[in-house]
Amino acid sequence: MDIKLGFGAIPRPQYIFVNREADYCWYMLSEDNRQIFIPEKALTCVITGIDCNKKVETQFGSAYKTDLSVLADKPYVIRSGRESHFSRSLLRSLDALSLEQLQNPLTITVNPGDRTVVFCNIYDPATYRVIRTNTEEIDLQVLENRVIQKVNQVTNLNLVVTDVPEVATPSESHQVMVA
Repeated sequence: MDIKLGFGAIPRPQYIFVNREADYCWYMLSEDNRQIFIPEKALTCVITGIDCNKKVETQFGSAYKTDLSVLADKPYVIRSGRESHFSRSLLRSLDALSLEQLQNPLTITVNPGDRTVVFCNIYDPATYRVIRTNTEEIDLQVLENRVIQKVNQVTNLNLVVTDVPEVATPSESHQVMVA
């Protein structure tokens, strides 16, 4: 990702909300809280984190959400209801992925169901193949914990920690960064 110098937007993730409205399955909010519908049905991104069973305050009161943090053209957080079809199918798909697959770009898709239902599939963008999931009923808390653990393991693998001496010459610092 290129870093643009100069004035710009506040560097924070853009929230994407999953909710079926007419032909649209997800949207973001403008600065004046108007819904901006997203016509595209797929987002290709790298997963950077997940927060399950998160209590948030909405205009309708308290609710529990699943927040998936991703990096695409910019950082996004995909927010969906914890008990929703989207969240359950998202978690099942993430659970079916290997650690290696989770480190690579994935394509998350939304598929409209009946009335307000939105389903999720994850594709491998290199092969255009959908990730097959287990459709058995499973304890949601167990599934959430397994996926959180897996995503955390992958994000920890992606962190490169290098010891740089407190007093390092510029050439020593450069050698550490190059290595």
